[in-house]
Amino acid sequence: MAPELSIAPVMIRWLLLLGAGIGVVRAEVERVEINHAYVQGVAEKLAASPYKSRQPEQPEFLKSMTYDNYQRIRFIPEKSLWRTDNLPFQAQFFHLGYVHLTPVAINEYSDAYVQRVPFVRTFFDYQDLKNIPLRLPPSLEYAGVRFVYPLNHPDSWDEIVAFLGASYFRGLGRDQRYGLSARGLAINSGGPGTEEFPSFVEFWIGKPAADAKSLTVHALLDSPSVTGAYTFVITPGVDTKMDVQATLFFRERVENLGLAPVTSMFWFGENSADRFGDFRPEVHDSDGLLVAPDKESRLWRPLVNRRGVHHETFDAPAPQGYGLLQRDRDFRSYEDTEARYEKRPGLWVEPIGPWPAGGVRLVELSTGNEYSDNIVAFWSPKEQPAAHTKLDFSYRLHWSNAPVFGGPPGWVKATRQTVHVDRNHPERSRFVVDFDSASLRTVPASAAMSAEITLPPGVTVTDQQVFRNEVDGSWRLALVVDAPPGTPPVELRARLLLEKKPVTETWVGLWER
Repeated sequence: MAPELSIAPVMIRWLLLLGAGIGVVRAEVERVEINHAYVQGVAEKLAASPYKSRQPEQPEFLKSMTYDNYQRIRFIPEKSLWRTDNLPFQAQFFHLGYVHLTPVAINEYSDAYVQRVPFVRTFFDYQDLKNIPLRLPPSLEYAGVRFVYPLNHPDSWDEIVAFLGASYFRGLGRDQRYGLSARGLAINSGGPGTEEFPSFVEFWIGKPAADAKSLTVHALLDSPSVTGAYTFVITPGVDTKMDVQATLFFRERVENLGLAPVTSMFWFGENSADRFGDFRPEVHDSDGLLVAPDKESRLWRPLVNRRGVHHETFDAPAPQGYGLLQRDRDFRSYEDTEARYEKRPGLWVEPIGPWPAGGVRLVELSTGNEYSDNIVAFWSPKEQPAAHTKLDFSYRLHWSNAPVFGGPPGWVKATRQTVHVDRNHPERSRFVVDFDSASLRTVPASAAMSAEITLPPGVTVTDQQVFRNEVDGSWRLALVVDAPPGTPPVELRARLLLEKKPVTETWVGLWER
């Protein structure tokens, strides 16, 4: 139990902040120990009652706000929580508006107290927006929260994590730009039927110690089908890591449950036939899915932007992890001076402790631009949870530039495809796959390097070559595949063997002619 505390200093801090004519707000301070067990108790109690939407009728000026106007509302850095305490982390808040209309309750806690963080109008710079009332409703709350930390330079405060919208959140490591997102949970992502979006409806953010290297955040998740308690321990660095503990309580049976989802955007890449008339060579936040089904192997599946919806599941009997990665780190591959796609992080999900049996599911949706997330990967349990059951699981998220996690050293550097390689056989396609690693570059061109290729029934290889690229020392596999007319999209697999022993991960190519 937390020690006794005089609440006056805590309340005085909030009363000093609550000026600007927003009305009298009383900061309520409780003496409750905040931990995962506490939030789990809140979630379990909530699951025992029928679901109630938390989206109230918002003022018209919030509902009618455009994207551009919403972007003009800026949190004032000098108002950051913990800034005057000279702590290593600071918290900032997102304003309601545009599509972010569901209020999120935010609490601050320490070993001695827990209290609600009230909405304060003067925390924000509204710039030249004309329709923002001077008096805002005293019941107004925030849309989300983000955290800053001197990540890239000791004298600057950089965003490391942002929670905004449903159960979405994004993280950054050193010298990265925001790209793909994680989610607390996915339900029926990619259909059939309507997708359900669970939301983080309340946060408890732990006040860090003066020498803290990590930040702890608890979150309450709610939706018509499930409630949940989440604990995030965030450690920023070159790779920012987040240890996640989750406990779910199911109100109803759930179909197509997705644990630890990762969401990204892939418009076109080096493996795409269509660049939609764009001047850039590639446009994507991630270029492939990496799956480690056990300690010895890895699968790399380049992403595709194809017509309709494509589902694919990868078995993982002893899962070491999975993630959507951005392997191509060359600016010349993107030529985008604003988006800087080469700086977008990859996100690796590393299971901790037991997980329900299942596999990694990849869902690819079609998109005609770079503004919509069309890729999601998640852990899909074989047995879907029944109503009134509980599920515990933990994992670690790596927001990273690393091209590999575990397994063999060789990794797929690039995938390219040529369709209609032979006018006499228009049904044939050529795939060119480049494998790379420091160890592969030391292998001489005369070495006994070969390819192990796995094909589905009806597909044949009419030509195959494995050779060392003398320009950079990587190894290239070129193969021409053939199949009867009308063959549906199929999966091709290949890896390189040195003296008949695997030295690379397995490339998984989707062949759609």
